[in-house]
Amino acid sequence: MSDILAMIIFGWPAIILSLAVSAAGILKKWPWMLVLGGVLCAPFSFYLSGWPGVRFLALLLPLFQFGAAWAVHAKRKVLAWVLLLPLASVSAILAIIVLDQSIR
Repeated sequence: MSDILAMIIFGWPAIILSLAVSAAGILKKWPWMLVLGGVLCAPFSFYLSGWPGVRFLALLLPLFQFGAAWAVHAKRKVLAWVLLLPLASVSAILAIIVLDQSIR
């Protein structure tokens, strides 16, 4: 049971849910949803910070979502989407790495 819980908290469900909640927060113009997305992203970014190449940068991912929450509050929707790009990019790169390993 604890393995499944760890996979949910640190794995793909948390990443996808964080991105979906954040995108919904931008579309609905609700900053609190972006804060929730940042909180959901925090365990994943903490786990990702264990990789030597992205140690410090991974810890910044939730801060981008908190910045996007500020941008939605300040009615700067385009800036909010731009601040959501780092998490989306890291998630896409990680997905490509995982899928490439599963094909081989």
